Amino acid sequence: MSQMPPRFCSQCGTSVPAGQRFCSNCGTTMDVDFGKPTSASSDPNRSPFPDIPTQLAADSMPKQGEAVPPPPPSQSFTPPAYTNYPTEAAQSYAQSAPAMQPAPVPTYAKPQKDSSKSVLGQIGCGVMVVILLVLAVCGVSGYFAYRYVSGLANNIPTVTTGNGNSVTGNGAPGNSATPTIVPTSQKMNVALTYSSVAITISNIQEASSFTDDANANSPVLLRVNTSERNPTNTTIYLFYGDNFRLLMPDGTSVAPTSEQNSGSIDQAVNRQNWLDFPLTTKVDFSKLTLRIGAPTEAQMSIPLTATADVSKYQDKTISPNSAFQYAGLNWTLTSVTSSLSANGKQATTGNRYITVTLKADNPTTSDFYLFPDTNVRLSAGSSVNPPTAYTFNSAIAAGTTGTVGTITFLAPQSSSSFTLTMLAQPNATPPAAQATQTFQI
Repeated sequence: MSQMPPRFCSQCGTSVPAGQRFCSNCGTTMDVDFGKPTSASSDPNRSPFPDIPTQLAADSMPKQGEAVPPPPPSQSFTPPAYTNYPTEAAQSYAQSAPAMQPAPVPTYAKPQKDSSKSVLGQIGCGVMVVILLVLAVCGVSGYFAYRYVSGLANNIPTVTTGNGNSVTGNGAPGNSATPTIVPTSQKMNVALTYSSVAITISNIQEASSFTDDANANSPVLLRVNTSERNPTNTTIYLFYGDNFRLLMPDGTSVAPTSEQNSGSIDQAVNRQNWLDFPLTTKVDFSKLTLRIGAPTEAQMSIPLTATADVSKYQDKTISPNSAFQYAGLNWTLTSVTSSLSANGKQATTGNRYITVTLKADNPTTSDFYLFPDTNVRLSAGSSVNPPTAYTFNSAIAAGTTGTVGTITFLAPQSSSSFTLTMLAQPNATPPAAQATQTFQI
């Protein structure tokens, strides 16, 4: 076998024995085509080193099972002087040899991507999707569950306790947003007079609604049922919206929103009526008060109970039947009535009406004209009041008996003792001296 020519490291010039793939001094690979699997020739006898004999190249290839040494260090290295071969020969061979490049790192030596992280990432994404789906399902289910429970709560019946409070189906007091209460009523049968109209409160009712009231828009309605009668010969206007109020336990007041008949009532009319008051919740009847009258009028407050005492608002009448003479006529004070209203009007605040009824017999031969505006007064304490109305509108004919007329005065409610004065008429024919009649009511 012929002797193989010597090899020298292209980096440091150190002599490398045949069959050794790396420089023992600097670690540079001696196989220039290592790491280039596609560059090998299809000729099995062709040497991978074109400038080195085939047998030397074959001896330099790694044997099967032989470990591949690590790549050389990356730091720079200064080659030592050649000692085994002549300097000229080494330089000549080094110049003729191709430049050696570091072999690429094998695939199995490269850092591998952590596949476990990829799998975990995929699993994590999947878990997140599942969680979102579960939350979405729970949200939809929760919404329908809430609607269902709310529907049950709204459908719980409300009943009324003995004290008038509304309670839910489980017995706990409460107010529903749209309460449905059991209609309740209470008899009253309370009679009084307002603006000369005789009013009787027959009963009161509470309910969520009434079929004959299309204007109501409140959770609860309180209805006051009345009968009304106008005994006068003129139309009277009651003005329910201005003059009727429902007083609540907290001191606030509520005006009626609807009535069966309008506030005007014609002469000699008898009728049934009702007033509806809107409430936010059911209220015990015994805690409510109906107030009748404007702020400038003599008001009446009626407790909405079956035993309401309204005697102080009712008319009072006495019958003095006291006789006296005035202007040649024989007079009799037959009756006196105290009332809060007269002739279709309510008395002003703090006052009441005093109506006297007089009977006159005229034994003279001349007719007599009374003229109450000028000749009649009612005294109460220090106040002296002229008439507000009267029915002596014509002459008291001569030779007649039993002429009856009324004279009405406005007087303080605080007064109980009164004096009716027939003023002197010195210029009358015959002249008339003053006459007085005292009474208490």
